[in-house]
Amino acid sequence: MNYFENADYSWSKDSTRFIHTPSQKTQKLFYFVQEIGHFKASRPYFTERAGLPSFLMKFTLGGTGELRYQDETFSLNNGSVFFIDCKNYQYYKTVSQNEPWEMDWLHFYGANSAAFYEEFMRSGKNVFQTLGAPLENPIHLMMKQLLKLQEQPNAKSDYQASVLIHQLLNELLLQKFQQDFKEEDIPHYVLAMKDYLDTHFQEVVTLDGLEKIFHFNKFQLNKEFSLYMGVPPIDYVISKKISYAKDLLRYTNESVQVIALECGIENAAYFSRLFKKKSGLNPTEYRKMN
Repeated sequence: MNYFENADYSWSKDSTRFIHTPSQKTQKLFYFVQEIGHFKASRPYFTERAGLPSFLMKFTLGGTGELRYQDETFSLNNGSVFFIDCKNYQYYKTVSQNEPWEMDWLHFYGANSAAFYEEFMRSGKNVFQTLGAPLENPIHLMMKQLLKLQEQPNAKSDYQASVLIHQLLNELLLQKFQQDFKEEDIPHYVLAMKDYLDTHFQEVVTLDGLEKIFHFNKFQLNKEFSLYMGVPPIDYVISKKISYAKDLLRYTNESVQVIALECGIENAAYFSRLFKKKSGLNPTEYRKMN
C-alpha cells in the first residue's frame, strides 16, 4: 500500500512533538525513535494514514479517543494503550467533547520491533486497558524519559533510547498479558506443579496425569501455569528434557537412543525431531558442535 496521510492538527500550545532522523548505524543496530510526543488534542483532531514503515504506541492519559484499525473500532479512555503497525490503514481521533484527548505517543522502528508486535498480537487485539493511575504507570514514565532524551540529545541518546524502547515493549507485554505479578501472587498449586515437573521430567507427563495428581481441571492447570511460568506445563517439561539431553550429549558418550530413554522418550527418531525443533540442530550435530 502506498503512503498517504490526512490529518487535523488541533493540539494545544503546550503539547510537545519531536521528529528524529537516526544515523544509519542506529537504524542498523537499535530500536529507534522516529517521532514522539505528548499531546492534548481537541476535536476535530484526527489522523488517517496507511503505508508508513513504523510502529505506533499511544497511551491515553485523559479525555477519550477512538481508533479504527483492521476492521475494528476501539474506544480509548484513561489508561488505554494501542499498538499498531502503521503500514496498515489506521484512523484515530478525539471523541471527548469537553476535554482534549491527552496521550503519550511514540513512532519507532528497528531491531526486533516486528517480533514484539507479533507477540503483542497473540491475543488478537491492538488495544488493552492498563490498571491503576495512568500518571504512575511505567509505560507513561518510560515515555516521559524517551521524550526527555529528544529534548536534550547527546552522543549517548540513541543508545539510551534503544534500551528504553526495549524496556517499554517488554512492559507492554507484561501488562497486556497480566504478567506484572509478585512472587507471592503465584498460586501454591502452580509452584507445587513446577516442583513436580522439575523432579519428574524424565517421565511421561500428560495434562490428564497432572489433573489427577493436583485435583484441578487440566484446562485451569494449563492456563494458570502458562500465566505464571510463561509456558504451558507440557512445553516446560519438554524444555527440561532437551536441556538434560544437551548435558548428556556434551559430557557423556551415551548413544542418542540411550539419552532419549533417559529423557523419558522411547522413540529415538521422535526425540531427534523434537531436539532439532527446540535447538535448531539434531542431537548428533549438537554433539559435534560441542
